[in-house]
Amino acid sequence: LPTLQPLGGAVSAVIAAAGADIRRASGEPIAQVTLPPEAARAIAQLCDEHDWRAVGGTEEGAFRRLPTPEARGPAATVASLTEVALGRTYVIAPFTGPDDPAFAALESAVQDAGLRAERALTSSGREIVAVTHADAGKGPALRRLCEAFAIPPGEAVAFGDTEVDLPMIELAGLGVAMGDAPRALKDAADFVTGTASEDGVATAIQRIWGEG
Repeated sequence: LPTLQPLGGAVSAVIAAAGADIRRASGEPIAQVTLPPEAARAIAQLCDEHDWRAVGGTEEGAFRRLPTPEARGPAATVASLTEVALGRTYVIAPFTGPDDPAFAALESAVQDAGLRAERALTSSGREIVAVTHADAGKGPALRRLCEAFAIPPGEAVAFGDTEVDLPMIELAGLGVAMGDAPRALKDAADFVTGTASEDGVATAIQRIWGEG
């Protein structure tokens, strides 16, 4: 996968797509949980009906419905996510929230299909909802990753900066909230480090493991 290539030997594995796609840095899957195809199509159609900007993660790669200011990574821009093969879709995340009159339609679709929906704020403060299979999520993903490497979750350290990271922070033996994380995440974490621009991860690593 293009997004994993720059990592090289820096990491062993990644949790992506709101916890629905877990892979070794080589790209080899560890565990994947996909949306039912009909549910993925229904959410994609809702994005069209309400003209929501959205991002989607599938087996074929990452896609954006209309470009977004927060766009990062090698995702292809499409006019509609329905143009994409949705047979194996990990996540669809519309940019919407409770203040949107059409938000109830998304809530209803998620509930009817028995899916998981987690709200978060982007780096620019815009609301986004990550829709995944009910068995996805950062907490279950961390547990699956720990099982793959034979590491008890209680020995894991987790970093988080949005609401979707909360289950992972709560599961890990040591949870670290970034400096710009929401209050709920900071309250659940064992300690709070600096923001990404302040090298918060490096600061926390030094605090936990020291320099040597």
